[in-house]
Amino acid sequence: MKLSRAAAALVASACAAGAFVPSVRRAAVMAPSSSHRAAPLMRPLGMSEVLDAETVEEGAETFEFQAEVGRVMDIIINSLYSNRDVFLRELVSNAADACDKKRFLSLTGDADVAGSIEKPAIQIKSDKDAMTVTIEDSGVGMTKGELQNNLGRIAQSGTKKFLEALGDGSADVNLIGQFGVGFYSAYLVADKVEVVTKSMQPGSPQLKWTSDASSSYTISEGAGEPIDGSGTRLILHLKDDALGYLEPAKLEELLEHYSEFIEFPISVWKEKTEYKQVPDEEANGSLEEGEEPKMKTVPETTEGYEQMNTNKPIWLRAPSEVTEEEYKDFYQSAFRASYDEPLAHTHFSLEGQIECKSILYIPGMLPFELSKDMFDEDARNIRLYVKRVFINDKFEDIMPRWLKFVRGVVDSQDLPLNVSREILQKSKVLSIINKRLVRKSLDMIREIEGDEDESKYIMFWNNFGKYLKVGVIEDRRNKDDIVPLLRFFSSSSFEEYTSLDQYVEGMKEGQKQIYYVTADGKEKAQMSPAAEKVRSRGYEVLYLTEPLDEIMIESVTEYKEFKLADVSKEGLEFDDEDKEERKKKEDELNQDHKSVKEYLETTLAEKVSKVKMTDLLAESPAALVQSAYGMSPTMQRYMKAQNVASGGSDAGMMGSFNQAVLEVNPRHPIVKDLEQMVKVQGEESDEAKNFAVLIYDVAALTSGYEIEDSGDFAQRILSMMTSKAKGDVQDAEVQAANVAQEPVEDNHENV
Repeated sequence: MKLSRAAAALVASACAAGAFVPSVRRAAVMAPSSSHRAAPLMRPLGMSEVLDAETVEEGAETFEFQAEVGRVMDIIINSLYSNRDVFLRELVSNAADACDKKRFLSLTGDADVAGSIEKPAIQIKSDKDAMTVTIEDSGVGMTKGELQNNLGRIAQSGTKKFLEALGDGSADVNLIGQFGVGFYSAYLVADKVEVVTKSMQPGSPQLKWTSDASSSYTISEGAGEPIDGSGTRLILHLKDDALGYLEPAKLEELLEHYSEFIEFPISVWKEKTEYKQVPDEEANGSLEEGEEPKMKTVPETTEGYEQMNTNKPIWLRAPSEVTEEEYKDFYQSAFRASYDEPLAHTHFSLEGQIECKSILYIPGMLPFELSKDMFDEDARNIRLYVKRVFINDKFEDIMPRWLKFVRGVVDSQDLPLNVSREILQKSKVLSIINKRLVRKSLDMIREIEGDEDESKYIMFWNNFGKYLKVGVIEDRRNKDDIVPLLRFFSSSSFEEYTSLDQYVEGMKEGQKQIYYVTADGKEKAQMSPAAEKVRSRGYEVLYLTEPLDEIMIESVTEYKEFKLADVSKEGLEFDDEDKEERKKKEDELNQDHKSVKEYLETTLAEKVSKVKMTDLLAESPAALVQSAYGMSPTMQRYMKAQNVASGGSDAGMMGSFNQAVLEVNPRHPIVKDLEQMVKVQGEESDEAKNFAVLIYDVAALTSGYEIEDSGDFAQRILSMMTSKAKGDVQDAEVQAANVAQEPVEDNHENV
């Protein structure tokens, strides 16, 4: 069950099970009084208590809420938490609160309460024979009244009451609990819980609280192993399906995940194997006098407590107090990235509407989990803490997905969590954190971009450039900040990246457009006849070489008042040319070469929407471009693959998007040959038809399109080669015959 439905389940299930059974009581039983008020419905439920609603007005009937506490407990245990592993997080957090209360009271209380104490600690031990897990803290402990109020009342938080008693909340105390249900997470894994406790108040006896999550509990005095000083010992009798938590390794894993930054030492009882050097008695049996005894290594197994939370939460310190080495060490240990050195980091805090501290990192290499899927759901790079306790790392709204590669921690004092502390509720607070994280991430990227070592940003772009492109598409609010960070290859910087700012700096005088072409790689972009039209006039062309680029560039229609123009689209205009003159020149070319133009339109009627003559091509015989609303060849292939993957057919599905226009260079020798063939051999000539289709095929290939019928294409090539070979053979035969008919001079000498 999703946790967002927990509250609804609590009410619905309780009502359906008859958890609240009304019983009628006559109003006359109680004397009406102006001081009588209705009892609040959200008052904590006692395990043996009935909540009364008093008479509101004379003559009204009063009903009593009777809580079926066992059923409510069942709902809390089975519906509130989605993952039973969190039981350790909740219980350790409670223990940390108890330790923090003791620390605070020892510093501020009277002499009887305070005294001289050691720093409180938390110890965890499993017993496989008894099938128990024990969590013990040397914190403040509880009295009998506190046991009844804190454990015997569902949804009553002792921590919250402690904070309320402090008044304005300015005290130096870091308490976690607030809902009063964390203790009951113990029943996720245990069918019986024993709580042995001793309060730090003078003269307090040691008490034992026991319950199996039914409607009752017991409290006895003096039971259990004596507690030294004060503290609380939780003994969980595990269910049969929870025996995996008896393994110290499992407990270590959960502590490392949830509680590694708790302020107080957390230790786990475990076996430790050490290797020692001892004399080798066998080898030393024949040892001569004066020789050093020979040694051997033997394993020695011991048992004892080992501290788990040795990492320090450096985000709580002032940035000026943290060294670069500490930042790097924290990154490598917290994110298990021993071989990765971050490219940049930022350490900051928020104050005002929300208190929040954070450290963000840009990795030096692409995280492994993102190498196969750039938006892998298992890639959990932003870790959310509340008062040092790990809450979750799957909050989608805390960071946009185009910053999925950024790693870091966010620790807040007052995030709007749900009761189970696993769901971050949408609120203005979340929006504030999101904006700040994005802004700080952009600052880090700009810091790398401005570094004297240009190779750092090249490394960053090669690893994470595609995420910035997604950001341009999806994040309108920050698009203008992302676009200057984009990098491209171009006709002027074929081997090195260039930015839009660098492009603008190198623009020709009077140039008002930024030209680009899409292709499957920079080599194919360089071959593109469409790009040739622009390069031949001295303009730089940006090469967009990934399918994502074409989607991205639709969101960037202009940059610094310069429009972006796709050179593979029909109707390309140049700023140094008069539109009327251009149109007049094209009309003249179309008229002068009307015969070959019409022949190509007829022959290629199923392949192109129209044919036009142009003088913009310098070296290529023809170029294939798209109309203003046509789709590039790269995008056509992508759409075909998507259609086939979804179970459709790629046949004919691109008709509405493929609006290809064949632009022909009438000055090219190949086009002149075709024009001559049509005049001499006629329009029915197979040779002329093959020639015309080959011109289209070559234009399609160099423009980035695929040949639809490769067999037909191969046949046309073979036909042309055969025709050429026959011509060469005939020429050779004629030449040989001519040589044979020439007279042979007699050069013999007389003997």
